[in-house]
Amino acid sequence: MVDLLLIALVFVAILFPFVVVPEILERAGYDPKGRLVRIVVWACFLILVLLPAALSGFLATVTSPVDWLILFFAIAFAMLWEYHRLHPGEFP
Repeated sequence: MVDLLLIALVFVAILFPFVVVPEILERAGYDPKGRLVRIVVWACFLILVLLPAALSGFLATVTSPVDWLILFFAIAFAMLWEYHRLHPGEFP
């Protein structure tokens, strides 16, 4: 039962920011591929992922600076990859 709940929460953490939030903002008149919407999407995703980790105390147990750098660069790479995918003509 716990495994099923965990899988459901992972789906929510991915689908809500990347599907529901852009749809809501598009209906409000914003471009779903625009910078503002992408910032809101990634902020929602990071809040849904990092807030429970911080509240449970897991983030406090990560003491290696290398682990933090890997996390930072992985998130930055994912954001830039998505932006490049949505705006292919802006980058050489």
